[in-house]
Amino acid sequence: MDTILSAHFIIGLLCVVTLLVVLGKFLVNVGSKELAVMERQFFGKPLHPGNVFALQGEVGLKAQYLSPGLHFVVWPIMRVVMKPQFLTIAADELGIVEATDGAALSSGRIFADDPAGESHNNFQDPVQFLRNGGIRGKQLRFLTNGTFKIHPYLFKVTKIKKTFIPEGSIGVVTASDGATLQGLLAKSVGGHDNFQKAETFLKNGGQKGPQIDFLRPGSYNINTEIFKVEVREAVKIAENEIGVVEARDGVTMESRDVVVPTPEHHNNFQNGQEFLDNGGKRGPQESILTPGTYYINPYLFSVSRRKQIIINQGEVGVLISNIGQDPSEFKADATAEDASDNEGRMRHVVPKGFRGIQREVLGPGAYNINPLAYIVIVIPTVTRSVEWSAEVAKNGSANFDPFQVVSHDGFPMQVEVRCQYRILPENAPYVVQKIGSVAQLESNVIHPQIDGIFRAQVARSPAIAYQQNRAEEQKMAEEAVRSDLTKYRVDVVSVMVTNIHLPEALMKTTQQKNLAEQEKSMYDAKQQAEQRRIEFEKTKTEADAQVKIITAEAGIKVAQYEAKQTEERARGDAARVRMLGEADASKTQMVGDAEASIIQAKGEAQAKAYRDQVDALTAQGVTTVEVMKAISAAGLKITPDIQVNGNGSGAAGNDSGGLVQVLLGRMLQQGKVA
Repeated sequence: MDTILSAHFIIGLLCVVTLLVVLGKFLVNVGSKELAVMERQFFGKPLHPGNVFALQGEVGLKAQYLSPGLHFVVWPIMRVVMKPQFLTIAADELGIVEATDGAALSSGRIFADDPAGESHNNFQDPVQFLRNGGIRGKQLRFLTNGTFKIHPYLFKVTKIKKTFIPEGSIGVVTASDGATLQGLLAKSVGGHDNFQKAETFLKNGGQKGPQIDFLRPGSYNINTEIFKVEVREAVKIAENEIGVVEARDGVTMESRDVVVPTPEHHNNFQNGQEFLDNGGKRGPQESILTPGTYYINPYLFSVSRRKQIIINQGEVGVLISNIGQDPSEFKADATAEDASDNEGRMRHVVPKGFRGIQREVLGPGAYNINPLAYIVIVIPTVTRSVEWSAEVAKNGSANFDPFQVVSHDGFPMQVEVRCQYRILPENAPYVVQKIGSVAQLESNVIHPQIDGIFRAQVARSPAIAYQQNRAEEQKMAEEAVRSDLTKYRVDVVSVMVTNIHLPEALMKTTQQKNLAEQEKSMYDAKQQAEQRRIEFEKTKTEADAQVKIITAEAGIKVAQYEAKQTEERARGDAARVRMLGEADASKTQMVGDAEASIIQAKGEAQAKAYRDQVDALTAQGVTTVEVMKAISAAGLKITPDIQVNGNGSGAAGNDSGGLVQVLLGRMLQQGKVA
């Protein structure tokens, strides 16, 4: 009995299990985050030719799937193939969809349009996708961030990262599909929202290939299967720089053009389509970029950075324009300074608007100048020095070596020279016209001219004479250099001979000669000093005796007056005696007359003696006698003891004067003159 019950229990249990298994085949439970892919195994219509998934009543893998919940299926006709999880697209991701079934892709196309539109609900309704003309292949439409119920067999989804363009960069785009490219770059089309709407891009005629439009900094939902995005740095022009732009597409430039005119309304080359639509030409552009950041398509424009033109204080910038009217149109107005060169081709200094050297110069400052359109030659306007010096050359600061020249008398010499010159701002364009630059002026004009001038001067002069006439030679050289450089519009400030090196043997001979001349001059100076000392001593002695001479002259005058006084007194006494004699006796009268006569005779004799002395010795001789008396009485000695003056002619007058002087000298020596 127990055995029978056990058998029935087992059979019943097996039936329950079998029933549950059978019911499990008919009832399908789909989880909340999954779906069930179904397959019809038999009892249905065959698939339509070319189709992969079954729709209504067809045998095969069904396009329709089971959503979450409990479902009844006709088993074994229908079965669950798999239960995949929902598809999740993260916030920084996109889902690129490829359909394995649908209408055939058009010939020449790579990516499928989406004729089903919004009916398939982001590929979550595969039946509507297939019934509304969904196309097989890689889809232009993609999935953005979110959770989606996607049939994993019908739609293969590849996750990619969103396109991110960092600040200071751009994204250049190349389309893998579209109309045939007509030029270097695909023209811009509207409505594609920065390539985020690929289907609109193609419908509006977007072309295959590199795009003229680009992406600015930001995040974009772009199907990178059709649009390849390359991140490039934006064009950054730093301070004291400019950007020179060259267009790689556009109207062909003229063969004579160095740079081409830049059209307007291109927003500093950031709108390439506007540039082309306004007639922009291929090639280097006249317009430039100033300091800043620019979002420029490198497929269309190449930008090279150049330094700003800086003109410092004491300089000017001469512009040579490569653009403008042909200078031949200005030929009729060319001035005398606009002379032709050796080939007869005019090198004009022209006003603004013509090609050539511009009359107007740039003053000190910073300039944003296109170096392809204008060549700037900096000309210093301050005084410059050019030196031919051996000593300075050792320090590397000299321009040239000293001149090695030969004098007229065959001596080799070395002459060091310094030339100072300046260029006025208004003359700078003509200096560039005639010479080219300051370096060429110094090496090709000033150096050979001064070299020739000094060689010619030294060759005409002996070595010693050249050194002795250094100032005159320097002046003549300066005048010659000034005359030569005037035709180049260069003002000469000075030309100086800084040093002259003579041969050692010649220098030694010259030194010895100079030394002898200096010694002779020294002896002459000593002789003159001694002569002056003698004259000084003589003058000093005469000055010391001057007081006594004056006293003697006064004594002579006193003696003359005393002689006259004695004579008058004698006459008075005689008269008085005669008056007394009248009263006395005749004897007394005779005595008185005799005494009176004696007194009168003495007075007259003394007076006559003085007069005879004056007549014989002259007034000067009497004066000399009185002086000598005074000197002798004082006991003075004068050298020489006897001095005789005469002219040696033997004339009586002169000789008598000399004899008187000798006589007086002897009398003084013997003390015979009282």
